[in-house]
Amino acid sequence: MEQETLRERLKSKPDPERLAAEAGADPALLAALLEMAESECTALRYSATKAVRILSGQRPEQVYLHYAAVVPWLRASNSFVKWDGILTLGNLAAVDRENRFAPLYGEYFGLLRDPQMVTAANVVRSAWKFSLARPEWEPDITRRLLEVPEVPYLHHGAPSPECNRVLCGHLLDCFDRYFDRAQEQGALLAFAQSQLHSPRKGTAKAAARFLRRHGG
Repeated sequence: MEQETLRERLKSKPDPERLAAEAGADPALLAALLEMAESECTALRYSATKAVRILSGQRPEQVYLHYAAVVPWLRASNSFVKWDGILTLGNLAAVDRENRFAPLYGEYFGLLRDPQMVTAANVVRSAWKFSLARPEWEPDITRRLLEVPEVPYLHHGAPSPECNRVLCGHLLDCFDRYFDRAQEQGALLAFAQSQLHSPRKGTAKAAARFLRRHGG
């Protein structure tokens, strides 16, 4: 598909789910979306990365063929593109038979310390996929995740305790996904116990559910 044709289509704001499905059936469209993500500097770029991210959750094998094209998204100045990169690479963890993620490991999980909460939250949302795909990484991933409550995330330029509370809720969801395979289950139970009286009600409720489910 020619870039100008795709550009005009994206300007019409097509349904991203439908666009992803079409890209899954049309390798040329998928290639055009990836090229758009690399070359475009407008909101159209985000429309392209979003469609690829959705497809990566549905047909990861197809997007895996273009792994190298997704990697630069992690370093994008556009936050939406960066977030799609984080989530897309997480979706590809289960099919990464060539171990392409290994060189990115430190950079990727280093984003847990990004001052922008949403960036860290998307890493947390994806971390369990790497823990299940690569069990040997699980202890280090868990260690990094358990440091999140102490990371200073910023809101309007100032440290925000509420951001940490939100992330603690995401952590509980993440730990729930791989608890049965975690080497240090006691540490995860202790974390959940520490969140039972979180000022954020949703996090406190998530902690109670976690402990009921896992016997804490």
